[in-house]
Amino acid sequence: MKTKWVYKLERVSPPAFARAQALDELIEETLNRRGLDGWELVNALETPLSGAVSLYFKRPF
Repeated sequence: MKTKWVYKLERVSPPAFARAQALDELIEETLNRRGLDGWELVNALETPLSGAVSLYFKRPF
């Protein structure tokens, strides 16, 4: 039987006037929270102009 997957996209944006470390902490917090919910990170992309990071997750259906 093939595994069916559910996918999730979450965008993490830095707070206004935040340091790079603040964004890193926000990303780590998001990754840990999603990991506890059973989501696995598939890919991450940064939007250069806004500094936002798009996190792509999947988990079995």
